[in-house]
Amino acid sequence: MARITRRRFLTRSASAVTATAAATTFGGGLSAVLLGGCGEQLRAPDVAALFNPDRVLAAGRPQRIPFALINPGGEGGVALPSTDDALVTVELIRDGEILDRIEVAGHVVSHDHVGEVGDHQHSDLYRYYPARFTMPEPGIYDLMISVDSGFGNPTSTSLPVQAFDPADITVPLPGDPMPAVATPTFADPAGVDRLCTRPDPCPFHEDSFDTLMTNGRPSALLVATPAFCSTAYCGPVVDTMIEASAAVDGVDIVHAEVYANTDEVDGNFADPAIRLAPAVIAARLTFEPVLFLVSSDGVLVDRIDNVFDVDEAIDALSALA
Repeated sequence: MARITRRRFLTRSASAVTATAAATTFGGGLSAVLLGGCGEQLRAPDVAALFNPDRVLAAGRPQRIPFALINPGGEGGVALPSTDDALVTVELIRDGEILDRIEVAGHVVSHDHVGEVGDHQHSDLYRYYPARFTMPEPGIYDLMISVDSGFGNPTSTSLPVQAFDPADITVPLPGDPMPAVATPTFADPAGVDRLCTRPDPCPFHEDSFDTLMTNGRPSALLVATPAFCSTAYCGPVVDTMIEASAAVDGVDIVHAEVYANTDEVDGNFADPAIRLAPAVIAARLTFEPVLFLVSSDGVLVDRIDNVFDVDEAIDALSALA
């Protein structure tokens, strides 16, 4: 199996979900201000992409494009939605033309690490918004995001998005057949030394995912590592799935860890001997966490990348059941 360091894994992903880098990349130039009800000058929030920008979003396919609004801190107020679930208006724009306009509700995810987590920093994720669009052709688009903080004058900010030709994307896309990914189980760890890095192993390791795909039931594969979270906005997605699974019947759920030999390297991701787990390689992943949602006939119905809450998870599982 190919060896890969944590740094190489994250560098290869070119992930825009890494802490301050995302806010800096997409927050520069967000200088719009808004006057509050008492003359207070409110700054626009920073906005960060919560998706991998490197050949992950495909043209011509309906896809989830999550982003976050971030309170940049410092002096002065920030124009943020008035409630946690408030709607923001998002327009899909290309070459100055508005192609689509939707309203997206905010979601709030706590960020509680579980287990052995080294020191690392995170931007202040205020809310995330799972926008869904179909970008008709490969190329660069803008998401124009309008935020109404309750003072009657929305402020807007934009986020650039690139859509790629589906032929250039290796990660499974909605509408494609899902690869038959073999995953470690309690009975057969398949060379993975930490089957589940949750302190109490989750219940999603009874059967291999490729076996479940043959039983005529819908299935979900969550690739995530509770103890070794590597993205800036990784909520406790394994715990989220445990909670969501209790609310939805009829979907087989499997969890697969990201790394194969964390015990061997004592959790040191700078060790050149660190290896990705077989499921990550088989699914051709360059980022995590990822939730694959698969129909009973083996077609990938949806893919939820990076961050999701219980409501999104329940909705996604219910759509399969």
